Amino acid sequence: YQCRHTNKELRGMERNNDVIDNVELDETDAKPSKHSDYQSISGLDQETVGTKYQEIKDKPIAKDSNPNVYQMTSKPRGFAMIINNGKFQPDSGFQPRRGSEVDVRKLENLFQYLGFVVFVEQDLAKAQIMESIDKFKERFEKRIVDMSIFCIMSHGSGGNLVDIQGENIDVEEEIIKKFSSTQCPALQGKPKLFLLQYCRGDKLDFGVEVSSKVKLLGTRARTQVDCPTFSKLPTVTDILIANSTVPGFVSNRNTQHGSWFFQCLVEVFKVNAKNVDIRDMFDMIGRILNEKESNDSSRRKQTFEQTNRGFYKKLYFNPIGEVDEDYDTDDEDCDETCSKKQQKNKVGLRRNVREAWKVLLN
Repeated sequence: YQCRHTNKELRGMERNNDVIDNVELDETDAKPSKHSDYQSISGLDQETVGTKYQEIKDKPIAKDSNPNVYQMTSKPRGFAMIINNGKFQPDSGFQPRRGSEVDVRKLENLFQYLGFVVFVEQDLAKAQIMESIDKFKERFEKRIVDMSIFCIMSHGSGGNLVDIQGENIDVEEEIIKKFSSTQCPALQGKPKLFLLQYCRGDKLDFGVEVSSKVKLLGTRARTQVDCPTFSKLPTVTDILIANSTVPGFVSNRNTQHGSWFFQCLVEVFKVNAKNVDIRDMFDMIGRILNEKESNDSSRRKQTFEQTNRGFYKKLYFNPIGEVDEDYDTDDEDCDETCSKKQQKNKVGLRRNVREAWKVLLN
């Protein structure tokens, strides 16, 4: 079967939310149109010194005692909030975000497995979103935990996220700044992760044809420096932001399997969260997302963006939950009419997770 739609026609279909594939559709979220614990050994004889040294050398350094690693030992590990706008008011001009409920379920299960208490809110207006954020922040004042995760999903317009009424929300000024060291003292020095799923423009990424096979590198050089303890913290610190797409471009979402970004994130975190640093996992997510294409002739692509604001330590989630049996696979998201090709693609995604991890090790 050869699709005869031109790229221009496909753009029109995106804006009008037309169904291209009866089984599933890749839509967009745009509006239609080193610290040591060595003991003191001074004054000891040479033999004792040698014995003590060997004992200390062989003793593993606990992650939670390392100043270059964020502490992740509290129970629960932290609080996570998921806000999903999937249904919009008729006069907003936005269509329903089909498949977003899959993201909510998978993310909720993932965060619970990681050891977080999860709070989910659906279909909120701007005032309700602001109220939910304030209540979420209050939880950190009442109970000491090690981390915060804030996730919001919606449509986007003009680079901003919108509520169910189509009203713009400045993510930077009205959401992220609320978690700064001054506005949220309870989270000072603690990791704060933001996961943002919305279109940041109306451009469709059709990719670029390359003339030769390019080897992608999954590692990046990072220099760690032992720093003394400071009596003051910067206003903005320990913040890691992951945007599902880059400025100016749409964010893709599959009507049956959820958004592309969260598909990749859940798969990578499920496999690697026990012993891989979060930024290394984001590298893996980026590699897998780069290989993904839409299931139509346009073969749309997507790149996610990671922003680091004073997030200079390693973070290991140290999960304290267990993955449910029905959570170990996403087959239930595909009905009986799913083609063998679609099933193969899901197996391929898991294989890509393993391959990306091998690249990081090398």
